[in-house]
Amino acid sequence: MILRKKLPFLLSLILAFALVRAPCLAHAALISASPQDGATVPSGEVVIQLRFNSRIDSKLSRLTLLKAADQSVVQPLETSPVSEGLRARAPDLQSGAYTLEWQILSLDGHLTQGRLNFRVER
Repeated sequence: MILRKKLPFLLSLILAFALVRAPCLAHAALISASPQDGATVPSGEVVIQLRFNSRIDSKLSRLTLLKAADQSVVQPLETSPVSEGLRARAPDLQSGAYTLEWQILSLDGHLTQGRLNFRVER
């Protein structure tokens, strides 16, 4: 009888714990990017900004910019007060197609990576 009275409370407690813990276990996902995937930007300096849906460890994250299959440059990251994003500057980009590869470590310990393609035109 006592167990029957406590069962709804225990189930509610388990459900509440599961709902609170669920966002903590998800991988960080990209929610916005500049330049956007498929965008065309003017030549010159390009500011790269990526924003994620959860906090990341920017010290263990990286951005790599590729212009051709054999050319890649790891972009130094700027320190940012936003802990959910990465920011870098790519100076003096010439016309052509570029691929931005990113790799981040979310605070839950999961490694996430992806790529964006954009064009630079005069």
